[in-house]
Amino acid sequence: MSRPVLLITSNGTLIPTWEHLAQHYDLCIIGSQAGLAIDMGLEGAYPLAKYGNADLNEVAINASYEIAGKLHQSALSASLSSEVERWSESGAEQLSASQVRQWFPAMVGEHVRQQAMIINMLKAAMSERQVAGCVVHEDVTPDMRAIVLYCKARGVPTIHVPHANTYYTNDEWDIHTESVSGYIAAGGNYSREFYIKWGFPADRIHITGTPQLDSWYTDNPPSQKESRQVLGIGQDDFAIIYATSWAQLTAIRGGYEDEHTRNLKVMTQVARDMRATLVIKIHPGEGQGQEAVYHKFLQDEKVNGCVTRHYNEYVLRAGDVLVAHGPSNICVNAAIVGLPSVTIPTEGHEFPFGPVRYNGDMKVSIEEAMKVGGWDEFAKTMNDAHPKGNAGERIAEFVKGVCG
Repeated sequence: MSRPVLLITSNGTLIPTWEHLAQHYDLCIIGSQAGLAIDMGLEGAYPLAKYGNADLNEVAINASYEIAGKLHQSALSASLSSEVERWSESGAEQLSASQVRQWFPAMVGEHVRQQAMIINMLKAAMSERQVAGCVVHEDVTPDMRAIVLYCKARGVPTIHVPHANTYYTNDEWDIHTESVSGYIAAGGNYSREFYIKWGFPADRIHITGTPQLDSWYTDNPPSQKESRQVLGIGQDDFAIIYATSWAQLTAIRGGYEDEHTRNLKVMTQVARDMRATLVIKIHPGEGQGQEAVYHKFLQDEKVNGCVTRHYNEYVLRAGDVLVAHGPSNICVNAAIVGLPSVTIPTEGHEFPFGPVRYNGDMKVSIEEAMKVGGWDEFAKTMNDAHPKGNAGERIAEFVKGVCG
């Protein structure tokens, strides 16, 4: 008898759950990292992409451009084109209503084609095997939303595993304030309360911890000495880690460029004042080439330091304190290893407690953060798997309870 099939997406959030889920399900893996299942030795795992072929692609193209063609209907086209023009307020010729009509339908067609292809592959997969459930990360994205809605329409249980906590505090709708899945596997009590606030049924939220943080609970973590050797930081240096942000966090509600430049000046000044080494940890969402920009900034400001986009495990264990632009989830990683943290406020996002809020004097804020005793309560509230690091197992049990 064949085992039940679980649809599951491939990214850093859910890959730590595969091994646990594969003990009970054959995994039909959605996404470009599906090949990792072979390296992990997961028997019964296979990519959804195996159902893709030229015929399905042709069907997807025809369907998507039939939909896109409707945008040329005069009333609808004029309304949408005018809305894009109003929203942009840029004065750019290509965003004028007359120009939008030339490129907007084709853009929609290409986006819909991707969703149509995914749906066609799901249809083929479900015709071949009985699907017990569907687990996705971030069901706010177009691909994930298409997958979830298709499964729900066919009675397949769906579970959303957020990749991290969302610290949005405004009252207006935000893309992260809704979930279309049937259930949510919340990282901790903070995440649970966030979704309840935005109307998700409390009885469909289960606290599991965040699986991508499980790797932080290793039996043999690198020491501060080893971490500093790897990063080239002096063993006796006072090391400040500065975690940058990216435009997605602030651009819609505030002036990202102004915040970005101002914060860099604050950090280089405090590094000079405290005679510290400044480690700039680049946000993964920042554009390529930023490394050189930050290196030049350190040189121009005559501050000793280094720049890295990766190696969080070494960076946070090498530091004496973390400063983050906005309430970044890197502060949760810092709390796991007991590193004090400070946040520089940004509009519409805030921690409920924990890291010290920058008060206008960064040296004083850092000194305050270093007086805070113990970070376990904050780590546990944001990641309920702390300190065991067993979110992967807990999610597998939750999925079995929902999907059978």
